Parts: sequence; C-alpha cells; structure tokens
Amino acid sequence: QDRLTRHHLLPRAQARRMRRRKMARRGLRERDPDRTVDLCRPCHSNVHASLSNGDLERGYDSLDALSAHPDIKRFTGWVRDKPHGRS
Repeated sequence: QDRLTRHHLLPRAQARRMRRRKMARRGLRERDPDRTVDLCRPCHSNVHASLSNGDLERGYDSLDALSAHPDIKRFTGWVRDKPHGRS
C-alpha cells in the first residue's frame, strides 16, 4: 500500500513568521499557512531535495507550480509507474 505524506505548500517556518508578523493583509492574496497536499514519500522527498524552503516560499506554493518545476516534472514522470512504497 502506498502511503501518502502531507506537504505544507507554504513552509512551516514561513507560516510561523506570517502568524507572528500578521502579514496576511486585507485586499492582498491570502496565503493559507496551513494548506497542505498529499504526496507519496518519494515525490515528497524529491520536492525537498530539488527546492529550498526559500524557493518553495517564493514561487512553489501550489500543486500546479510544483508540478511545473522541471526537476519535479522529470521525477514524477519517472516514478509514476514504479512500485514505490510497497513492502
């Protein structure tokens, strides 16, 4: 059985800073610090190996943006048919 892991679209360190500084302002696009997506373990590991938290924070805070990144796209295509996560 494949196990899914929870990936925070906005890195948790940034979410903590947002809460402390109350950066979410009216009229601006709000970034939900608690928004997550489910990823398989290999894909989740690849996201963090390919992108720094700063990169994730600046431009990869959505599933669409993540899947468009060349390294993520290449890995996802490769891993798609692999029997990962099975014991």
